[in-house]
Amino acid sequence: MARKSSPTYTIEFPLDIPLWQRHRLEKKFKIARTVYNSCLGEALKRHKHVKADKEYRRLLKEPKSKERDLQLLSEIRLAYGFSEYGLHDFVKQVQHKFKENIGSFEAQKLATRAFQSVEKLHFDKARKVHFKKLDDNISVENKSNKTGLRYANGNILWGDKPTKKYPNPKNWLCMPIAPNANDEYAHLALMDKTKYVRILKREVRGKVRYFVQLIQEGYPPTKRNRKVANDGNKRVGIDIGSSTIAFSSETTVELRELAPECNVDKVGLRRIQRAMDRSKRATNTDNFKEDGTIKKGRLEWNYSNRYKKLRKIRKEWYRKMAVRRKIAHEKLANDILALGSDVRIETMRFQSIQKRTKKTTRNKKNGKINRKKRFGKSIANHAPAMLLTIIDRKLGYQGRSLKKIDTYATKASQFNHVTGEYTKKQLSERWNDFGEFRIQRDLYSAYLIRNTTETLNSVDVDKCNEQWNNFVKMHNREIARLKESASKTLRWFVA
Repeated sequence: MARKSSPTYTIEFPLDIPLWQRHRLEKKFKIARTVYNSCLGEALKRHKHVKADKEYRRLLKEPKSKERDLQLLSEIRLAYGFSEYGLHDFVKQVQHKFKENIGSFEAQKLATRAFQSVEKLHFDKARKVHFKKLDDNISVENKSNKTGLRYANGNILWGDKPTKKYPNPKNWLCMPIAPNANDEYAHLALMDKTKYVRILKREVRGKVRYFVQLIQEGYPPTKRNRKVANDGNKRVGIDIGSSTIAFSSETTVELRELAPECNVDKVGLRRIQRAMDRSKRATNTDNFKEDGTIKKGRLEWNYSNRYKKLRKIRKEWYRKMAVRRKIAHEKLANDILALGSDVRIETMRFQSIQKRTKKTTRNKKNGKINRKKRFGKSIANHAPAMLLTIIDRKLGYQGRSLKKIDTYATKASQFNHVTGEYTKKQLSERWNDFGEFRIQRDLYSAYLIRNTTETLNSVDVDKCNEQWNNFVKMHNREIARLKESASKTLRWFVA
């Protein structure tokens, strides 16, 4: 029986270190990049050998049922060394050359990450893998806090300790962590046991900076201003879309835009991308056809200094957007969990709706071919799956998890609890008609999801009827607020 891991959380600190320590740290990161790329290349070779095996290809052609021998497929992969521990054996030889700067545990973690990348490619969950370049962000982590990269007595230690014979070893690093004196959360977190340490290299505002993450054992300290619903019987129903989220509880009915902070200055980003495209075409005229498309095959690309400068600006824009999005999701998750701990959602596959549609359709009015784009850009900007992951993580600190209802059995977007009928609606239909009044579709779905049965496969109509009048009052207040909202997205949902 597999051993259940203890709960963990992460706390991050910036590293303010002198120049000579930065040079040593940079050397270790360059070696880590070499180790990772070596493991990635070896994993790709083994992946290709497995895919070229005739017996393996024959088994893959069999239908996905009991006829396919999964055990035999696994044995073939192991025979070619295509496994996490198979790559750990390979990295021993690579790590031995750099043992003064990279420990065996750190090398094994790099090998694990390389194998996981190729494993996604092997099982068709990714299109390709990327080798680490010189200017790419990278991280190094350990497997324990006993040897190698570790935390002890307020310092991050890495390398051989100074001795009388070698008072200043060239690979030794002792980097202090100094949280702010008023940061009560950080001081409480440092009192917990450290499982292992991770060091990251990032480019922030055009400058390389280093950060350390301590993976601590236990649950994170509770912040003083954090509101938590301790009553596990309080339910919250969530209906999440590509750019908005509707949630319903006993006291609140709300429709919010996901990470509205990420909508800032999209026009500026498009200008940067167009300028980069013009520069790339001007310096690589031989790589493009007459119609403007890129030629096939292996091409050499030359980039001007202006292009490189614009690329840095774009990279910084994406970094800021990612930070804003995560902060917005963390705040929204706290607001939702303050309403209740029994959080129910409708399962949704965001990967399927972000892809372009395969069918070619025509507009019935003008006969033009409809665009095949779907919700890829919206999902990339608002990251709805990230929000659900954050909510699930925060629920885990209470020993709970998200409850996912059966989408196909419940059909919350089609069900009418008053008539008991299911009516399929177009995506553009945003309202449910109840005769004397109308109810917004997303808010009503969240209400139905909140009132599902304990089996999570049907709506409890009796509960819906009990709380219906209260829901309608809260719904009408929310619609009045949305109509006065400054967000065009939210106003469109209630137009």
